[in-house]
Amino acid sequence: MINHVLQSYVVPVCLYAEEGRKAGLRRLVGSAFFCGSKGCFLTARHVMDQATAEAEKEGWLIGLCAKADNGQSVDSVIYPLSLWEFAAHPYDIAIGRLDYFPGTPLFAKSAHVGIFEEVRSLGYPSSVHVKDGDALWLNLRGQNGQVQRLTLPRDMISSHPDGFELSFLLSPGMSGCPVYTLDGNVIGVGVGSFGSRIVEHELSEVDDNGHKFTEQRLRIEEFGFAHDLRGLLDWTPELLGGMKLSEALGS
Repeated sequence: MINHVLQSYVVPVCLYAEEGRKAGLRRLVGSAFFCGSKGCFLTARHVMDQATAEAEKEGWLIGLCAKADNGQSVDSVIYPLSLWEFAAHPYDIAIGRLDYFPGTPLFAKSAHVGIFEEVRSLGYPSSVHVKDGDALWLNLRGQNGQVQRLTLPRDMISSHPDGFELSFLLSPGMSGCPVYTLDGNVIGVGVGSFGSRIVEHELSEVDDNGHKFTEQRLRIEEFGFAHDLRGLLDWTPELLGGMKLSEALGS
């Protein structure tokens, strides 16, 4: 599938400034995605919190950088954001709605997910954006992998709902990305990566001049992490007018 089609429904959250009749892109904050047929998008709560804080500080505006003509054009435009809502704590998930209806293949419905479930993600890591003069090229990253572990709140540091440990990392900028099964069913929203470093062996020596040299053998574990969207399918956000999330995001 060519990039401009993917970029019609998986989009970056951006900050911009009005420059006459144009919108001047300032920077990207994270990823978002359109799911279902009702103009709804999801992202991570902390992405919108960061965007709001930076917009207030700099006098910028918040938007989504998507494709014109409901995703049918190759041209990118910025859609201003003013309406979004956060899921209840501890979900790091936000939903918004726009008058924008791309042909997204993504949907969300209840489904069994187990270890070794094959999943994909799409998003906009900040490390792969290219600045070329006045132009900023937005590069999309796709990842394939597996669910390595299903987590409960007690399994993770800090406050998290049920989640998925992933076999791939989610780089900065990927927060808010969809994590979905091979048929397009979104089971989670990417919120970041976790890692641990355990010293298995350490040897220290001091030379004749008093200089200390230390050698360590570390065990490093790293994984991407997504919040399980299935626990929110009965949520009825105010912006949906009483509609359940499952109805708004269904296929």
